[in-house]
Amino acid sequence: MKAAMPISILVALQALALSCISADNPAPVPKFQNDFFGEMARSFGCVVSTDLKAQTMTVKLDKDAKVVTVPIRYDTELHVRDSWGELTDYFPGQHVMLFMYVDDEKNWTYPRAVQDDIHVSAQHQWYARVTAIDKDARTYATHREEKDGQGKVTRQIDDSHSFDAEAKVWKGESPGGIETLQTGDEVIQQLVEKDGKKVAVEIIDRKGDAAIRAVQDARHKTDEDKLGLPAYVNDYNPLTGALSVTVAWCGQARAKELKPGEALALQPADGSGSFAAAVCSLQAVDSRERLELATNSRVVVRLNYGQTLRVFMPGTGPALPTGRSGIPDFQKK
Repeated sequence: MKAAMPISILVALQALALSCISADNPAPVPKFQNDFFGEMARSFGCVVSTDLKAQTMTVKLDKDAKVVTVPIRYDTELHVRDSWGELTDYFPGQHVMLFMYVDDEKNWTYPRAVQDDIHVSAQHQWYARVTAIDKDARTYATHREEKDGQGKVTRQIDDSHSFDAEAKVWKGESPGGIETLQTGDEVIQQLVEKDGKKVAVEIIDRKGDAAIRAVQDARHKTDEDKLGLPAYVNDYNPLTGALSVTVAWCGQARAKELKPGEALALQPADGSGSFAAAVCSLQAVDSRERLELATNSRVVVRLNYGQTLRVFMPGTGPALPTGRSGIPDFQKK
């Protein structure tokens, strides 16, 4: 057996490593890699199905009708109706965009985001002016201009869409029928594939988008109260009960409202037994929130690195577990 390296030598090596870091040779700092961002795939398609248990989505791509199944991971942004959503919010035929991470050979890995038409169009301000409506043919034409930073028109897009007989037109808090659509309206649309043809089922102006987003925000909050905030395990120490988890982007806004000392219920995403934890500290990490927690050692030993969890805000979700799944009295010496 090799003898352990003396502490004095370890300290000296650490000091040498630190001495190599200077203004001329600074420590590396992770930063946004624009070249990689540009390589990420943006692909439109229609939802074929979703699998909640397997956490996957199957989509038929617009460009070649290829059917692909992609994993939905804990950090995948799920955007619905210009807000956040759950995998269960997507439905067959719904037109979406997959925003895919790629490997070094540009092969798809998993989605950074899945976004429905409403979210993609609203976020990019793709509102287009209605130039013509043919109610007999159930079509409408639009015109949109793209401008540079100096206001110069760089691109003009003329398009035409078919609309569903029961299409809803949103110009405020309540939708109207297709008869309320007028030339001159500036709109976006949600497309759905029906009988092999993509049709607009919702046509939306800016006020309509604000109304739709407010409703979805409220629904998402209700889902968070019921299902918990999606999170994953970063690190743990079975002997002390220390647990580090990161709450995903969609739950960051609520997670940062937590206070040290608050008691939470957590549950593995597979639905197995819930457990309690006390908040020690919080840290913003990009657009996510890192929670340092104190919990029962008996709970920690059944967790795994990267395991997905649901974190319930105080007063929501299951009753706070006690006993061997509860929070030990950390004040005792």
